Amino acid sequence: MYFSVKHIDIKLKQDYADFSIHEEWKSLILCDGIGEFTDSGKVAKLVVEQFIRKQYKSVSELIHDNELQKLKKEGVIGGTTFISARNVNNSDKVEVEYLGNGGIIHLHGDFSKNVNSEEPYRYGEIMIPHVSPNGALTRHISHNNGDDKFLFSKININLNYFEGDIIILFSDGISSLEDKVILKDNENRFWRNENPAIQTILNELNSFLISNNEADLFQDNLVEFNQTVLNKLKAEHYLEDDASLGFIITDSVLTHYQKNY
Repeated sequence: MYFSVKHIDIKLKQDYADFSIHEEWKSLILCDGIGEFTDSGKVAKLVVEQFIRKQYKSVSELIHDNELQKLKKEGVIGGTTFISARNVNNSDKVEVEYLGNGGIIHLHGDFSKNVNSEEPYRYGEIMIPHVSPNGALTRHISHNNGDDKFLFSKININLNYFEGDIIILFSDGISSLEDKVILKDNENRFWRNENPAIQTILNELNSFLISNNEADLFQDNLVEFNQTVLNKLKAEHYLEDDASLGFIITDSVLTHYQKNY
């Protein structure tokens, strides 16, 4: 199982992300600082650093971290969303936790096969953002957190599809489900707006997997691709805010691409 996550600065420099590929603790985290608070970048950076350095297994451990509590006591005004994913005991299981918004999508290794069009569509949103109907974050990590803001969501996923599994995680600088509005036309049909950044990522991922499916080189190549696709999104003006993007890809995905391309 391969992990990677990267972030890119666009506006406020408040997104941070990191990952670990230690054999006993494969994990990634991405945090998006809350823009209305001046020191949110500092909070997001510390949350990422402490989560990785101390190999926390859950946000419930992280929120009691001494360094994070020290920021609060020092009166630092800031906050961040939180998304993490970790491999459980070298199995095919991944545990995901989150506070706030952003996105997590799950797709299978054969996601690019589409008899209807040339655009990938066979993926599912697995994160329901913690956002109120008027667009306000309802859960996050910040200086003014009450217990209700720490009620994180957890998803346990078995990545065991025969063509492999892919998890893509991202901050709301790329997309978030509350932005994918549904429209009804005059013929009583319903349409959901598809984010061009997500389609760009899916198409670039397919091209990358066709050319880079050798296991020995894949981890390093995935990290390089992760940064390249963020740079592409920025260059093509798909990003209006700082953004983080992460991937989890199982070995069976590489096998599928080796056999079919």
